[in-house]
Formats: sequence, C-alpha cells, structure tokens
Amino acid sequence: MFHPMGIKLYGWPRSSASRVHWALEELGVPFELVTLDRAKGEHRSPTYLAINPNGKVPALVDGEQPYFESLAILLHLAESYGGERALWPQAGPARAEALCWMIWGGTELQSYMMQYVYHGLDTPVSYKPDQRSQATAEYNHGQYLRLLDVLDARLAGREYMLGAFSLADIPAAAALITGNFLGATLEGRTNVEGWLARCRERPALARSR
Repeated sequence: MFHPMGIKLYGWPRSSASRVHWALEELGVPFELVTLDRAKGEHRSPTYLAINPNGKVPALVDGEQPYFESLAILLHLAESYGGERALWPQAGPARAEALCWMIWGGTELQSYMMQYVYHGLDTPVSYKPDQRSQATAEYNHGQYLRLLDVLDARLAGREYMLGAFSLADIPAAAALITGNFLGATLEGRTNVEGWLARCRERPALARSR
C-alpha cells in the first residue's frame, strides 16, 4: 500500500536518479521530485547525508524509510508497487528472472560499458587521452560486446526482457540510452536495437527527462 506520507525522490538531471524517476512515472504513484543543487553542495548537507550517507544521488524516502543506491530503490519500488500495476512479477520463475535481469542491467552491462567509454571513447566524461589505458579499453569493449550478445539472445522473440515491459527493463535501457548518447553504439544487435527503440518511445520515459 502507498504510505500516506508519500515518496520523495532526490536527484539532479542526467544522473542515476533518472532511472528511478522513469520507474516512478511508469508506476504512476504520487511522488515529490526534490532537485538538489550540486554546485551548492546540497548533496553534502547534514540533512541529505542522513538520507544517503554517501552524499550521492539518487536517494528516496518512502514514508519515513530512506533508501539509497538506484538498484536498491528500484527493487523496493518494484516489490512494493509493481505487482498491482503488472510491472513486476510477484512470485515464481518470472520474479527470479526479473530480479536477475534488473541487477544485470545496472551492474554488468552498465559497468563494462562505462569503462569502455572512459578509456576507449572521446566524450565529456572520458579520461584525458594520456590517462587512458588501451588494454582497459579493449577488455571492456570486448565484455560490452559479449553482454550485448547476451541481451540480443534474450530478446529473440520477445518485445521486452520478460515479454511485456517491466521495471526489469529500466536499468539496462537507461544504461544504453546514456551509452548511445556518449557514442557507445549497439554494433548491429538488431534485437537490442528494436527493444531500445520501444523503450525510448514510452511516455513515462519522456516524462522523466
């Protein structure tokens, strides 16, 4: 049940808070978006550190309970609100698959992709050329391609990771949308291309930007 005190999401634009914002829009639960001023150091204030001791975004407070780490927040939202909205399986093999793919998207796929971006591409977030490692770039690019193959195989004959769209799609889709923006392409994985295009077209994603 939705807690009468409501939900507050803390973040700033173009951060990991965006994937949580997307999930909240998909769920359609009432929430308040609190945009922190990074330049003013609001993420380092005692009040915010009481919510997220890491001083990073996102953080979420549901009722009186704080959460930090975007995947932990997504799992809380999925388990608490996703079932009744047909966005998260409640039990059995489908729930197990949802858990695995959600974590995979936010850890495996995103981690290798971003290390490839940092060392192998020229982007605003990449290391300076003299600080990059070619070996690191090549290794992480190889892992990124392997994971794209894993996702492409999963999406063979499926519109989304679990068949219908679910919150399990969000971490991987959010990672790849960021990666594509930075120049990490899908390198011809046609099932992934179709799936990501469908994710991009979701009204909830548009509302979260």
